[in-house]
Amino acid sequence: MHWVDQVAKALLKRGKKHVIASGISISGHIHIGHCNDVFIADGIRLAVEQLGGEAKAVWYADDFDPMRRIPWPLNEGELAEQYKKYLGTPYVNIPSPDPKYKNFVDFFSRPFIDSLEDFGIQVKIYSAAEIYKSGKMAELTRAALEHTDEIRAILNKYRAKPLPEDWLPYDAICKKCGKLATTTTHSWHDNYVRYKCEGRDYAAGCGYEGEADYTKDEGKLTWRVEWPARWKLLGVTCEPFGKDHAVAGGSYETGKAIAKRVFNHDAPYPVPYEWVSLKSVDEETGQVVHRRMSSSRGVVFTLPQWLSIAEPELLRYFIFRSKAMKSKEFDPGLPLLDFYDECDLVENAYFTKTSIGDWKEEQVERIYELSQVKEVPKQQPQRVSFRFAAVLCQVAQNWNQAIDIIKSREMLKDPSKADIEFALQRLKRAFNWVKDYAPEHLRFRIAEVLPPETKSLTTKQRKGLEILADDLAKRDYSPVELHNHVYKIAGEVGIKPSNLFEVIYQVLIGRKSGPRVGNFIAALDKEFVIKRLREV
Repeated sequence: MHWVDQVAKALLKRGKKHVIASGISISGHIHIGHCNDVFIADGIRLAVEQLGGEAKAVWYADDFDPMRRIPWPLNEGELAEQYKKYLGTPYVNIPSPDPKYKNFVDFFSRPFIDSLEDFGIQVKIYSAAEIYKSGKMAELTRAALEHTDEIRAILNKYRAKPLPEDWLPYDAICKKCGKLATTTTHSWHDNYVRYKCEGRDYAAGCGYEGEADYTKDEGKLTWRVEWPARWKLLGVTCEPFGKDHAVAGGSYETGKAIAKRVFNHDAPYPVPYEWVSLKSVDEETGQVVHRRMSSSRGVVFTLPQWLSIAEPELLRYFIFRSKAMKSKEFDPGLPLLDFYDECDLVENAYFTKTSIGDWKEEQVERIYELSQVKEVPKQQPQRVSFRFAAVLCQVAQNWNQAIDIIKSREMLKDPSKADIEFALQRLKRAFNWVKDYAPEHLRFRIAEVLPPETKSLTTKQRKGLEILADDLAKRDYSPVELHNHVYKIAGEVGIKPSNLFEVIYQVLIGRKSGPRVGNFIAALDKEFVIKRLREV
């Protein structure tokens, strides 16, 4: 049984109706690592519904948090100086660097929110700033203030340095400088919390002393208290969250105690998950680097970036193919080709009712179902290999010609309008991938004339090219058949396969490496290839 279904079954033992929460602090660009939160929440929602329960998924934008670090790309050049003054200010009150967006939060969150529908995510979206502004947190804030001693005792149990006796679970916004992180609250009465703007190590305070009305958006609960208060407010029964919250004494453990003893609410069923890392090549050193994704540090890969090179189903597959706590790493470079192949293989296994490796047939089926943006197709879709698309998009003069080549190679048989549209979208994504992420050896231009380097080819190499030209003239080959056939020819003429591959590339693009030969030649006009090979 898939782990999502295990969670759904556990939830239904607790009750029939469920609210699965997710959320993120809007500290910078929202990347695919954050998708664990909302994708898992939506996947559990779906599983609960499929098992006969009622569920809704929510996504909570922590847009009222203070900016503790200037995120990329605002931390570069003149922008860094401009945004330094906003350190400690709630995100929602910080201006956007782009006038097309309402504010800092809109600038960083809108691309993510606008993309969710493309991935089939069904969630209700909440804004922390709007919740506080509406007064919906007022009663819960008062309850927290009334139970300050109890909350302090819960938190101190896990702290090396105890909280001071006058500590309050509330942060006020300074009426003079507008900062949230710089204030220290020390007393309260009626609807008001008394504070002084003293500063923090990353943001200076202005020294102002005043009062904040906690029934309005003049401040907020501290994180470890706000999280359980939110569970109560929204009726949360399950929540995925990063593994850092799940450690002993972490915010989930303290939140669980606070939720029960202060807000009379049972903590939600926890679904901790592992971080997502981004694998890339350092431009200066050429070294492969593995970095945990981080909005503030600019180690990001966003949903719009994903959609530019990969289908939305692939990201769902990326998240649901393994357990939540298994580490995940994404590399938009060469490994993306293998990732596409793997997804196509899973789809084929689903429709042919076969297993893959250690995965049993039922595992393959469930992973494929959870990967779908819409309902599972009634029949197996026709797919054009992404590897082939990455070659074809570089040789076709236009998209119409590319589709004609695909049809002529019978990669799509009696294609429907949907088959054609899907192939076109994959071609366009392959084009973007080649342009932005493909390694240099997969980018090429067809040599207009026979490169002069081919004059030094050996007799055996020339013979290999001659046989290949003759065989191409006799019949059509699929990309895989063609790739394997080159190995066979190399054996016939007595040279290493790699040697024959090199001379094929030399003849066609003037260098010794390129895309896989089968995909490469299959994407080219056959008569052109035959003529060029016979020129040698």
